[in-house]
Amino acid sequence: MDNLNNEITETADTAEAETNEAAAVPKKFKDVKTLVKAYEDLEAEFTRRSTRLKELEKVNKAQPSPDGADSAPSLLSEDELLSAALSSERVREAVIKEYLGSVSRQGAVPLISGGGGVAAPRMAPKTLKEAGRLAQEFLNK
Repeated sequence: MDNLNNEITETADTAEAETNEAAAVPKKFKDVKTLVKAYEDLEAEFTRRSTRLKELEKVNKAQPSPDGADSAPSLLSEDELLSAALSSERVREAVIKEYLGSVSRQGAVPLISGGGGVAAPRMAPKTLKEAGRLAQEFLNK
């Protein structure tokens, strides 16, 4: 009798598992076998693409960059960068061109900033005697 109960229980469990399994399979797959086949195909494609990506990365590392510079970020100090920039005629011309372009967009280079200039008081003679003295000083100098 125990054997019969175990057999019935196992059969019921198997049927329930198949029902749950069928419910878990997305509708675009007919059954579990097509789902497994699609997964295996996807896994194979992923492996092919990963392999291709690694090959391309190796080729990319082996080839120098088109401008001759290393594509890795520079670890030079600011002084070393400044020295390297000053030694390159092309870099200097680019910096000067950028500066002159920014100045021309502003209109003019500000010579005095933060207020107006200070002018000396105007010395206008008030009398004829003062005018004569100023003329005398001008001619003696």
